[in-house]
Amino acid sequence: MKKYILTLFVCTLISQLNAAAKTPAQCFGSESQKFIYEKAISTTEDNERITVCLKDFLKSDNPTHIMEALTALQKSNNLSYALSQTVNILKNADDAPTAFAAASALVSVSEELAPYNKALFNIVSSANQEDYKKTLAVIILAASNAVDSGYTPFLNPALTAQDPVLKAYAAAAYALLIPDTKTRFINDIITLYGFDKAFALRAYQNTGLKKKELYSALKTALKNEEEITRFSAVEWIGDDGDKKSLEALFSLSYDDASTISAAANALASNYDIIEAKLKKEMRSAPQSSAAATSVMTYALLGGEHFDDIDKYLQSSNANEQANGARVVLSVAEILQNKTPYYKNPQLEEQRVKKLIAPLGKLANRAKDDTAKYYADAAIKAIYNLIND
Repeated sequence: MKKYILTLFVCTLISQLNAAAKTPAQCFGSESQKFIYEKAISTTEDNERITVCLKDFLKSDNPTHIMEALTALQKSNNLSYALSQTVNILKNADDAPTAFAAASALVSVSEELAPYNKALFNIVSSANQEDYKKTLAVIILAASNAVDSGYTPFLNPALTAQDPVLKAYAAAAYALLIPDTKTRFINDIITLYGFDKAFALRAYQNTGLKKKELYSALKTALKNEEEITRFSAVEWIGDDGDKKSLEALFSLSYDDASTISAAANALASNYDIIEAKLKKEMRSAPQSSAAATSVMTYALLGGEHFDDIDKYLQSSNANEQANGARVVLSVAEILQNKTPYYKNPQLEEQRVKKLIAPLGKLANRAKDDTAKYYADAAIKAIYNLIND
């Protein structure tokens, strides 16, 4: 069904493209079209036509257009068709963000860059090029295994940059050029994981760190002052699936709502590993970070786990009652905001409606005021959803 809907979207898009003037500004007509470019381009028969449209964007004078096109080409795995244009963007960019976007894109396809190494070396050796572009070129060449440790001086300015992402790319390049850096750059490499997993993993493997040392660094990174680093650590932990590291996600700061949300997503994708811990923390006080993380995890799980939520609502434990009601409240709010998370929002809505009865009993009979409050709030959110 999802594939059928996607095909309809693609057909609609193609008709719009063919009817439009061939200018970059008209390639992106709406957010839904951007979604098609980023998600469906590699599976449609009209791949070439859409790729041409994106490549037109790379000729734009608008940095935003260029960065949108680079992002879309990366996500669609079609950046290979625009390597020469991307190298030229790096060479000719008038601003650092555009040059950085081009460099990041090129690092992601480093194994395909051999034909462009000469152009990248020319950037490094040119007296007319800005120093930051030389640094970016060396990062790309390091990712391509085209330079040696003699080029690390070009990385030094970026290793102390205020921009955590630029610093992360430079640190990863340094780790590739100088083996066994151990923990020196591990925080920066963790930061990079959220932007380029393959590059970050290669860099980590070259640091000489053991798995246990990596897990320790990931747990420490969960408390890093940079939100980007915390996010990336959560994503790495979620992808790796180490049980003890996953359990550390229940100890995030209660005030760090965005990271808790990311942690919930990581935990939901590893439910079989953390099921026991998740159920245990549903008995935690509602105001605790462990409870907040558990509630959001169940909200993202949805579906088949609604039976567990029903049990929590009917539990004799006040914390389970309150946290169960919070899960329902969260699901209802996700559905009402039309956040594109659930595969079948209509089915999730039907499941939520079935919980009105146990929520009503809880709102009327619960001895705990917190449980009553959340049960009442969840009922109101469901009725708002129904009447929306």
